[in-house]
Order: sequence, then C-alpha cells, then structure tokens
Amino acid sequence: MKKSWSFTDMNGRQHNIEYKSGFGNKLIVDGNTYKLKSQNWFIQVLDYSIEIAGTDIRLVVIGNKADVAINGVYIGSGEPYIPIQANTPAYVWVLVGISTIGIYFLFGLLSALIGILMSTFYVKLALNKKTGAVIGCFVGCTVLQVIVWFVVVFLLNSISYY
Repeated sequence: MKKSWSFTDMNGRQHNIEYKSGFGNKLIVDGNTYKLKSQNWFIQVLDYSIEIAGTDIRLVVIGNKADVAINGVYIGSGEPYIPIQANTPAYVWVLVGISTIGIYFLFGLLSALIGILMSTFYVKLALNKKTGAVIGCFVGCTVLQVIVWFVVVFLLNSISYY
C-alpha cells in the first residue's frame, strides 16, 4: 500500500509525506526515509510522530487505513487526532489476541485471517469510546469464524474420493 499527502507549513514551504507498507513500513518526508514498526503483533498499528518547521505531524495507521494528522487534525477526515496506545483499553488488545492466535489454534488459518481483519474494527471502535460495539463486533467475529470453520469441515467431509 502506498499513500501520500502534502501540506504547506507556516513559512509557506510545501512538504510531501508518503507512507509505504509491504515488506517493511516506511515513512518518507521530503525525501528522508524513516523505518517504522507496528505497535501490535497481530494487526498493523502505527502512531508515529515527526516535527517539521514547528508543525507536529503524526502518521496513524490502523490495519490498512492510513492518515496523517497535522497539529492535531487529520488531513483526510478532518477529525481531531486521538493517540492510539493511550486511548485503547487493554481488554481490546486481549480481544485482538483471542481473535487471531486463539482462534487460529481452534479453527485454523482462515478463521485467524478473519480475526485479523475484524480486529482493526475493535481498535477503531475503542478509540471512539464504543465499548458495547467492540464487544458486539468481537462476538460477531467469533460467530463468523465458527460458521466458516463448520462450512469448511462440512465441505471437506462431503467430498468423496474415488
């Protein structure tokens, strides 16, 4: 994934910001490259700060959604910046672990991939202070993972080999 933004600082100078993910995450600001590491083992979570000409710039990535906050306001959405780690309750990270690793051992790789995708919603909902929605999303994700597992097992058992 590659995303780019540009902004003009207080001195009228144009700056380019580019985020590249794939085999290693990189933030490129005016040609200077910074290597980034996710704050979570299971899903892509980044909250990286850099200062340019007195302007506070934050690259925020949750899953496959990336945005840049300049002086506390996101460029893409116009919403105020909320720090990820400080505002995400510990129980959300436990749910992320259960949805990915725990489910992998019970139901396999396909269910774990569903858990990884759904875990991004847990973090986003927690940042919006929607505890009930986080729990509902987790329950829905677990039900979906179990259904997928039953469908896969049913299909494998219904195939007859001659």
